[in-house]
Amino acid sequence: MSDPAQGGQARLLLSPAPHIKAASSTVGLAWLVVASLLPALAWGIALFGIAAVRVCAVGLAAAVAAEALTTVPFKRFTLGDGSAVLTGLIVGMFLPAGVSLVVPAAASFFAIVVVKQTFGGLGRNWMNPAVGGVLFALLSWNASMARWIPLASGAAVPPLDALRSALAAGRSVPGGPLAVLNAAGYPFSGADASVLGWINGHLLGFLHVGLPTGAFDVVSGMVVGPIGAVSAPLLLAGAAFLLARGVIRWEIPVAYLAVFAVLAFALGGPATGRGWLTGEALFQLLSGTLLLGAFFAATDPVTSPLSRAGRWAYGTALGILTFVMRYFGSVGDGVVVSLALGNALVPLIDIAALGALAPSHARKAG
Repeated sequence: MSDPAQGGQARLLLSPAPHIKAASSTVGLAWLVVASLLPALAWGIALFGIAAVRVCAVGLAAAVAAEALTTVPFKRFTLGDGSAVLTGLIVGMFLPAGVSLVVPAAASFFAIVVVKQTFGGLGRNWMNPAVGGVLFALLSWNASMARWIPLASGAAVPPLDALRSALAAGRSVPGGPLAVLNAAGYPFSGADASVLGWINGHLLGFLHVGLPTGAFDVVSGMVVGPIGAVSAPLLLAGAAFLLARGVIRWEIPVAYLAVFAVLAFALGGPATGRGWLTGEALFQLLSGTLLLGAFFAATDPVTSPLSRAGRWAYGTALGILTFVMRYFGSVGDGVVVSLALGNALVPLIDIAALGALAPSHARKAG
């Protein structure tokens, strides 16, 4: 722009990002993501009761308190942007309802203070704060992070994660994971028996095939697991809402889930002592925190690549990392660790993707 005071000479004005203005805002986007997660959270609370409420409330309160302590003294009032609420909410949803309350408090505090604020606050963090907080909890309180509580009674029951870990550890599972769970006495719901009885009797019977016991519970989310990750339909509904509103991009979760599913199906069998193309891809997709991580953490605009090519590469890398971590790793279900490693790769992915695009843009400009 030209300035008369400078004799009409052009001046270049520099300002911090973002440089592209749009009708949406950080505040609006954060609260939209919060809204999209509430149905899955409500389902987790309905399954696990007051214990789930306590874990999520502590995680949320710790995140908000940490945000206030690190901003208000410097006259930066950022609580209204919703980012701290979103971080605390995601931290709570990644945790089991039986975890010690110290864990969500420490995880949220670490997420805000160490991962977010020490790098300059929102928009400057290299790792998703919620992912960093949950990873910190996983590495610090590994035993507490496996305190699963049942849906109704006080007796301990194995979550689907336990069988998935057994599969990844190399045990041969005849009949598939649901058959093993059924044989082990896993407490599937009465609704599972009723729904599957009707489907197998009225829809699939004439084909001489049937869905195994537990299929309805797994798909609907009537299972033991992390508070906000058990219901695939509600997580997918929330993701569809965000995709329709343009809040998240579809390339990352599609590449992530597709690559992981292909690897689990093709290589999961040999990794667990069986043959090729015998992996339980659908069971793997529905167990653990994979859907929650793929749609609500991997798509974080601050810690994901800028270009479409970069997003495809990032999702592919996450799928590979999660397969390796789940089948050969020893820390949780592999999603959080994979997301943290993927975040570290994003700068390199951006350099490679944008560098590959630069020559074509230069030729067009010339």
